[in-house]
Amino acid sequence: MGLTLAEKILTAHSSDKRAVAGDIVEASVDLLMVHEVLGSRILPILEEMGLERVWDPDRVLVVNDHWAPASDIKSAEIHKRNRRFVREQGITHFCDVDCGICHQVLPELGLVAPGDLVVGSDSHSTAYGAFNAFSTGLAATDCATILATGRCWFRIPETIRIELNGTPGKMIMSKDIILKIIGDMGVEGANYQSIEFHGSVVDRMTVDSRMTMTNMVVEAGAKCGLMPISQNVKAWMTEYAPSRSWTQVEPDSDAEYCERVEIDVGHDIGEPMVAAPHSPANVRPVSELEGTPIDQAFIGSCTNARLEDLEIAARVLRGKRVHEGTRLIVTPASRLTYRRALDRGIISDLHNAGAVVTNPTCGACVGGHLGVLASGEVCISSTNRNFRGRMGSPEAEIYLASPATVAASAVAGAIKDPRSVIA
Repeated sequence: MGLTLAEKILTAHSSDKRAVAGDIVEASVDLLMVHEVLGSRILPILEEMGLERVWDPDRVLVVNDHWAPASDIKSAEIHKRNRRFVREQGITHFCDVDCGICHQVLPELGLVAPGDLVVGSDSHSTAYGAFNAFSTGLAATDCATILATGRCWFRIPETIRIELNGTPGKMIMSKDIILKIIGDMGVEGANYQSIEFHGSVVDRMTVDSRMTMTNMVVEAGAKCGLMPISQNVKAWMTEYAPSRSWTQVEPDSDAEYCERVEIDVGHDIGEPMVAAPHSPANVRPVSELEGTPIDQAFIGSCTNARLEDLEIAARVLRGKRVHEGTRLIVTPASRLTYRRALDRGIISDLHNAGAVVTNPTCGACVGGHLGVLASGEVCISSTNRNFRGRMGSPEAEIYLASPATVAASAVAGAIKDPRSVIA
C-alpha cells in the first residue's frame, strides 16, 4: 500500500524508512515560526529548561503581528522580550510590527517550500499546506522543544481525500468552498486528520485561494491540509524563493485514505456561503441570511486579506459607498500586500467607498484592537473564526464570509449576496 502526502513528508523527516497513519515518529523540523506567544509563554519554558542557544537561528522566524503596533503595556512588554531574544540568539528572520501577518509574511520571504515540515505557534499554521508542505500549529511546550532541539514527535494522521472538480459559479470564492466543507464535516469532522485536496479546481486555484483553504482546515479539527503542487505554486517559488532548491511530493497512486469526498463546486455550491454565529461549521447559503443587519464589516486576517481578496472587495465597492451606520474595516495581510494594493489603486477604491484601512495585523481578528466589537453588535468578517467573544464582546455576533460577500454586505448595511451587487 502506498503513502499519502502527510505520510510521505513526515517519513522523509524522520529516521523511519516507512511510517504510516497511527505511527509516532520523531521528525526534524525545517522551520519554526513563533509570534507573541514566544514572549508570553515560550520564554519562561526555555528559562526553566536552561536553554542557552537555539538549535539553529537560521531556521526560526519570530514575528510580532497579533498586537501590532502594541495595543497596551502588556503587548509592548511581550514585543520587547521578543526583540531581546532575537538579538541575544542571533535569529536570522525577524518581522517586527511593520511586516504583517505571519502566515502571509513567511511565504513572501520564501521560507516555505514543497516537501518542507513547518511548525508554527499559531493554530492556522496549516496554511503552508498550500505549498505542498506539511505544516501545523503546536503549543508552547512543543515550540520550546523545537527551539532547543529542532525536532518534535508527531503521530502520523489518517488522511481524508477531497476531490474538487467542476466550474465555480459567479462570485464563488475558495472561502465559500472551504466553508461548505467545514459545514458538512462539522468542527470535529477531521480531528487530528490530514485533509488532502485534489482535482481540477485545486489545480487552477491561485496561491491566495489555496492558502485560504488550507488555513481553515483546522476549523474542522484537522492536523494539516495538503495540496499537490501546481503551476501557480511553481511561479510563486520562482518569484519569492528563486535560490531555494525543493522537490515536490506526490501521494502514491495506491495510497490509503480513511475517507474520500467528491465535490462538484458548480453543482454542489450553488451560491456564496456564510457561517452564522457562533461556529465556523454553522454554514448556510447566503440567501437564508440575506437582510440580517450588520454594524461592522471586516476584511482582514491570515485567511482573506491577500491581494486577490482586496481586489474583489474593491471591485464590489468601486463607485459605491459603505452604508450609513455601518463601518467597513480593511486590514491588508502584509506590508507587501498593502504596497501592491496601493500601487494598483485598490486602497484608493476602498478608501473612496468609506473603508477604514489599517496597518497589517491580526488585531481585529483576535479581538485585540483596531476593530473590537461592542455588546449587541453584529459583524460580517472574512476571518476564520466566529466563536463567541472572538472579536470583542461575548454579546456580539460574528458571521464569516468571503471578501466579496463582506464587501457587498458593507454596501447594503446587511448581509447581501454579492452577485446582486456586481454585474
